[in-house]
Amino acid sequence: MQKWRVIRNTTYDGFMNMAIDEAIMKSYKEKKVDPTIRFYTWKPACVSIGYFQKMEEEIDIDTCKRLGIDFVRRTTGGRAVLHDDELTYSIVIDENNPLMNGGIMQTYRYISEGLANGLEMSGVKIDPLTRAHKDIKSDKSSVCFNSKSHYEISINNKKVVGSAQTRKEGIILQHGSIVLDFDVDKLISTIKIDESKKEKLKRITLKKASGIENELGIKIDIDILEENIIKALEKHFNIEIYEDELSDYEMKLATQLYEKYSNDDWNKKR
Repeated sequence: MQKWRVIRNTTYDGFMNMAIDEAIMKSYKEKKVDPTIRFYTWKPACVSIGYFQKMEEEIDIDTCKRLGIDFVRRTTGGRAVLHDDELTYSIVIDENNPLMNGGIMQTYRYISEGLANGLEMSGVKIDPLTRAHKDIKSDKSSVCFNSKSHYEISINNKKVVGSAQTRKEGIILQHGSIVLDFDVDKLISTIKIDESKKEKLKRITLKKASGIENELGIKIDIDILEENIIKALEKHFNIEIYEDELSDYEMKLATQLYEKYSNDDWNKKR
């Protein structure tokens, strides 16, 4: 039985959260750590953009600064996400691991199934996991949650968990937002779009995206949610999970990488 470590929820700013994800990925590549599941939260709130997006064309940087919202580029693809009232997860594993057989889509599905089981254990009833509609890419919005990808988790046909993945030198990093309370006005305020189009974007977004608490009308205990997801992933993956903390080596790497993620050379590179 495989042994995986779990790193419990800790709050960092957006630059450090992205730096730590990459540090774990590098450490795992160097065989210094086991496959890793990490949970984290964000303070202050932060907009992350997909690796291939153009920050200055799609994010209202002046509004972000005025509202005290950070902005950072992810190593993963996808679109803009406002990280605020949510629990974020990341998983680092090699793509040749028997658990990850079947390619990118199957990996998404497998991980989503485990997350879904944890949500169900927490009393969160979700929609069945399905493939997305074939014209999914026709939506050109900058907003991640306006587009539901294959096997992503939704409630009332509204996306509540958004995930993204990158593969580098045989290592998979998948991370995603489990949204608790969805603040559509705060999200729209960070998107660079004509003022006259914001109301329409808001209406579209509210039809496609939400948070667990918004849809179910219940308050989610983030600690219980984290615990249930850990139990569900352990059972679903058929692995042995042990609790751990970031190693000194990982923290040293993350501190070095922080400079990268907080720098305009990275965040505005496109």
